[in-house]
Amino acid sequence: MKYYFDTEDGPTRETSHPNFVNSMTSGFYYDCTDEFSPFGSDDGADLLYNLEDWYREKRLIRNTAKWMFNQIDEMGFEYKSKDCSELMDLKTIKEIQEKDEYLILSMDNSIIATGFGQIKITGKIDTKLKFVTLKALDRQILVNNEDKNSVDYISRMEKMKLDLSNFK
Repeated sequence: MKYYFDTEDGPTRETSHPNFVNSMTSGFYYDCTDEFSPFGSDDGADLLYNLEDWYREKRLIRNTAKWMFNQIDEMGFEYKSKDCSELMDLKTIKEIQEKDEYLILSMDNSIIATGFGQIKITGKIDTKLKFVTLKALDRQILVNNEDKNSVDYISRMEKMKLDLSNFK
């Protein structure tokens, strides 16, 4: 299996698997300065970089979700990311955000970057990781739905959800 890794310039079509290039056609997928893109936030950029290193070392496509949750938990949040990744109840999410303000956003940015990163690097996505990534996108839509200033952000999450849902 051939893997595709980025250069110092960051994500480009030339350093992405053809399956990613053909399915994720919007330019924002390659914009590491766009906070709404999978690799544009600090969390997303770090996860992509670490995921590339992990593939270089392990050459594995399995256990990516387990690796990802370990990466997120190493950020030092109060709650375990695997448990929080299941949440879709807005009341519970808001309670967690009151105690650990950045957990949900950092976790979801990391999950989204890992899901799209796996496709970018390998041309595939694990079924479990795809499910968790779609849930992270849904959670970000849910959390930001009441904020009138989040229209562009929600639109981007919906576009990524559509692209990922259509990816085979």
